[in-house]
Amino acid sequence: MNHKEALMQLDIEELRDILKNLRISVFHDSVSSWIASKIADFYLDGNKLPILIPEIGEKTIQDLQLYAHTQKPLSEEQKHLLNRYGITVNGILPDDLCDQIRQWTRIQYVKTFPSKSDDVRHTLFLKFILVLSYFEKVQEIKLINRKNDRNIRRISEELCIDSTSLWKIINAMVQFDFIQRSKNLYTMNVSRYHEWKRRPIDQILKEFYQKISKDRVLSFLKKVSHYQMAPDEWVDMTVLTDTSFEFDQAKSLGLIQVYKEGQKTFVKLVPESWYITKTSFPPVWNTKAIFVSAAFELFYPFHYEPFILLDLLPFCSLKDSHYFLVFDIELDKIKKIPKGGKLFYSTLMAKSILVPDVVHYEIEKEISNLPTF
Repeated sequence: MNHKEALMQLDIEELRDILKNLRISVFHDSVSSWIASKIADFYLDGNKLPILIPEIGEKTIQDLQLYAHTQKPLSEEQKHLLNRYGITVNGILPDDLCDQIRQWTRIQYVKTFPSKSDDVRHTLFLKFILVLSYFEKVQEIKLINRKNDRNIRRISEELCIDSTSLWKIINAMVQFDFIQRSKNLYTMNVSRYHEWKRRPIDQILKEFYQKISKDRVLSFLKKVSHYQMAPDEWVDMTVLTDTSFEFDQAKSLGLIQVYKEGQKTFVKLVPESWYITKTSFPPVWNTKAIFVSAAFELFYPFHYEPFILLDLLPFCSLKDSHYFLVFDIELDKIKKIPKGGKLFYSTLMAKSILVPDVVHYEIEKEISNLPTF
């Protein structure tokens, strides 16, 4: 029910009392529908609520704003006071006015911290891509779910992923049918993998996190997204009530950045969760961000688009994992995977800020010796 419709439930004398409190003049013989329209129109201006602070009180206005964002209950005394000014009707805040208050006051719950750099947090999906690529190379491997399994330890060291996260990802890959398990033998399902790569990436990300964390985490991310309109904005957790479980889950999955200022906690979306909730590329994914050194090292920012790695990983080996994922480029792999080698080269050139001449020359030489298809 919108504001005017709600006001129409009041009798003519109640409406005239509201007009008097708001100091709005109308003709004496004005009908209820006209008066209701005048009152509703009064609140179309976002500057009206601050003007009423002397009459209603600053705390009641602040609590009204918080109620619009979080549904934190107002006191009966506050409802009665707000009824007198036509803001609530019989103690209920109309839907359209509630939406307007949220829009007017969003900025109160959003801040930027120019000096704050993002913490390095690798998302679970980024780790999933690394493990998936590893299985694509080895095809199958014997694994035993115990603390000192040699192969698990080796994979963990090669991919810079702790064993707990590694097992979580492997079990998810079995659940997603990327890996077929027969006792302790884990075998790559190549056809399933190639089918998956052809799907839209927003669907891939959503389905991955839905299966890993269910819908509650995605619902939390949507709440953050509702307030965060720019990549550098941080959202005050005050307006994200009753979400402690979802907050912890989103943080553990690497889907939010967290910052504390005094007694307040702020969160913001990482590029993956930005894309999941807004279905548009975060600005950083639209830039060139890969660095290549003359020593044939590839530096991949932790926040960059993870899908690009699928083109690069068959020809690289990971050797470090901090702000950048650092890979050694392995030229000999280009001969072994001709079609993939050409894709590796085109992706590297398209996404790198700079490729040194020596690297460009050596890769191009390998590509020129490949058979044509």
